[in-house]
Amino acid sequence: MKRRRSDRPGVRASRVLTLLATLVGALLLPAHTALAAGTAYYVNCSAASNGSGTQASPWNAVSSVNATTFAAGDSILFAAGTTCTGQLTPGGSGTSGSPVTMGSYGSGAKPVIDAAGATGPVIHLLNQQYWEIGGLSLTNAASSPAYRSGVLAENSSGGVLHHIRVHDMNIHDISGWAGGWYATNAGVGVQTDHTTPVSTWDDVVVENNTFDHVDRIAVAVTPDGDGQGTGLTTGTVIRGNTMTYDGADDILVVKNDGALIDGNKAGYGGAKNTCPPSGQYCNGASAGIWMSGSSNTVVQNNEVYCHVNGADGTGYDVDWGNHNTTFQYNYSHQNLGGFMLVMPPFTIANEPTSTVPSDGTVIRYNISENDGTNAGCPTSGTPTHGTGVFHFVGNIPNQSGSSVAVPLIYNNSIYVNKSGLNTPVLYSRRGGSVTGTLSFRNNAVFNYGTGGYFTTSSGSVYSNNLFYGTHPSSEPADAAKVTADPEFRNPGNAGTASSYTGANAYQVHPSSPVIRAGAVISGNGGKDAFGNTVSATAAPNIGAYNGTGGNLLSNAGFETGSLSPWTQASGNSSSVTGAGARTGGYGLTTTASSSGANQALTGLSPNTAYLLTGWAKVATAGETLAVGVKNFGGTETFTNIATTSFGQAAVLFTTGSSSTTATVYCWKNAGGSGAGYCDDLAVEPLSSATNAVTNPGFETGALTPWTQSTGTASSVVATNARSGTYALQTGVSSSGAIQTASGLTSSGTYLLAAWAKAATAGEEVAVGVKSFGGTETYLRTSTTSYAQQPIFFTTGATTTSAAAYCYKNAGSAAGYCDDYTLVKLP
Repeated sequence: MKRRRSDRPGVRASRVLTLLATLVGALLLPAHTALAAGTAYYVNCSAASNGSGTQASPWNAVSSVNATTFAAGDSILFAAGTTCTGQLTPGGSGTSGSPVTMGSYGSGAKPVIDAAGATGPVIHLLNQQYWEIGGLSLTNAASSPAYRSGVLAENSSGGVLHHIRVHDMNIHDISGWAGGWYATNAGVGVQTDHTTPVSTWDDVVVENNTFDHVDRIAVAVTPDGDGQGTGLTTGTVIRGNTMTYDGADDILVVKNDGALIDGNKAGYGGAKNTCPPSGQYCNGASAGIWMSGSSNTVVQNNEVYCHVNGADGTGYDVDWGNHNTTFQYNYSHQNLGGFMLVMPPFTIANEPTSTVPSDGTVIRYNISENDGTNAGCPTSGTPTHGTGVFHFVGNIPNQSGSSVAVPLIYNNSIYVNKSGLNTPVLYSRRGGSVTGTLSFRNNAVFNYGTGGYFTTSSGSVYSNNLFYGTHPSSEPADAAKVTADPEFRNPGNAGTASSYTGANAYQVHPSSPVIRAGAVISGNGGKDAFGNTVSATAAPNIGAYNGTGGNLLSNAGFETGSLSPWTQASGNSSSVTGAGARTGGYGLTTTASSSGANQALTGLSPNTAYLLTGWAKVATAGETLAVGVKNFGGTETFTNIATTSFGQAAVLFTTGSSSTTATVYCWKNAGGSGAGYCDDLAVEPLSSATNAVTNPGFETGALTPWTQSTGTASSVVATNARSGTYALQTGVSSSGAIQTASGLTSSGTYLLAAWAKAATAGEEVAVGVKSFGGTETYLRTSTTSYAQQPIFFTTGATTTSAAAYCYKNAGSAAGYCDDYTLVKLP
């Protein structure tokens, strides 16, 4: 809810896509009961004369509808393809199971009811219940604003009224006060008036409607003003609606209990803030979907995008006085103010719940993409109160004694990939330091921007998050954090239509570091944003996606606690143990020598490139463990790991012309004295294995098109090659070579893999990539035998090139690099 202002637009004190998750059965509505028979009344406003209301002799004006009191089971049917001018105020109510219905008959376009600029609603129900209205087109355009709405159902009865359903409507061009009160400036407004006792509604359903250019708001289920008291409307469902260019907000519920806001799509809202004359309610601030003074609200599967309001401008908002609000499976993108607004308590006259901090707020499995800017949208705004992915108006609302006293923010995927975007991830209008605590866990934050985080009071929890890209000094301390590229599939939104970027967007590749890297959270909802199960006991992924990324291997992380369907390789037996885990609870542990496990893959495609990745380490430094693949119709290929901490291996292989199988393995080589460990193996097909690096193995015998890095010159030599004849030899210090690969895809995820070694143990040679739109990334080796350095990176929103390099740091002897591969992940 917004603070009341008497004289000017006020600053409010307080974005596949339908994502693929669905609500559990407990929240689904029961099927409608059979309708009792009633009288059908027909209206054809193109008829030459006014008839008796039968199909053969229809009424031809809204006045006939307004003069009639309708009863249970009656229907009012408008002729398709016609237009009626005027406002509808039909009388009467239906009964439970036998509502009065309003709709259309015949074939053709939806019948139009045009209020022709009159003040007030196009269809008005006052103290009436059990009505269903659907299949019509409503409009009320005017040259200047006034209190206008599409459908307005009001309750001033002093009791509970039941069952208002508005469905399959086209409501457009409603010229209301964009800064005025909500339900009386709505496409569909369901309102309780100030009465004693308090009036409320039960069973309000607004579904499958289209709204366009409605001022102020598409759907509002609210009292008629602030200070309505404690009565709560129940059974509100707002779902499956599409909204564009709403003047201010898109959906609002106030003083509701158990509202469900599900599967709506809203874009380009918030451009207007015109208020009524002085002395009336005035608030020019807006957000997409929000609630205040409400309990047990569930907001899920919605998309809000390109909201342009400068005062708030977020896609979603938990406002004052709410209890147990859950935001899940939502998509938010390019909203000016950010993804989520969070209000502190404050004072509204005669509204005691406004002073109560919202508690029980859960924000989980949502995707925020380039929020904090309208870039790529057809309209834009200018922020007046700052922007932030999580946008707090003040301090963090904490409710002492609540079972969920602090905001729980977990398993969200945050993507900021716009050049120069300075959107903070955690932002408050109060500044960089706020009081109060929150819980921020298992969130995947991809940040190529410059924005940071506020600091909170002691007691906040930051755990198992991924922070990739920019690492500002304000980044929260997180002992379990991951800092590698999350490897999102097809992320980013480059189209001006602001459409979802694809069903796979923000899922991850099976080699992603987010898989099984999260912490178990009690009461986690059981499903992710894509319908995958989230276990109550096993480690989840970080971010909104909890699947395996399309991994062709089974039991790839050994999390079943057993070996199957892996089998023992020849030699000494390996086992599945907790000691071998990189993520989750289990991993593969080999014996000291000639030990490992195989998994046979079937159903592969011939002549197809695949990527095998896996993590491995050895107990004794210098011993080697191989991650590899054989029996695929080509030459066996593998990568050796010789480090005592987990390192990643990447193996590209292409199946033979008639091969549909392959054998993947982890193998501790012979002659060792300590165990080996493997975990998190993955295989996925590549749409293309085209190497973007030219002269990748220096086999031309010349450097071109590589160029010298600054410092001592490097050269191509016919010694120390890992494969073939030639390799790159650096100088002894500050020396290397670099190549810019062009023709890449913006916002694309790539693998750079290369091999490096040092002539003198302990000196460092780096393989890296830079100038791709994100933060320079590199891996270093100090071994005297070749070690692979696989790097996953995502290009910037407008970047189509990347610079791969080999660089020798300070030292006394040369370094060597060979066999560069740069391929795009699908």
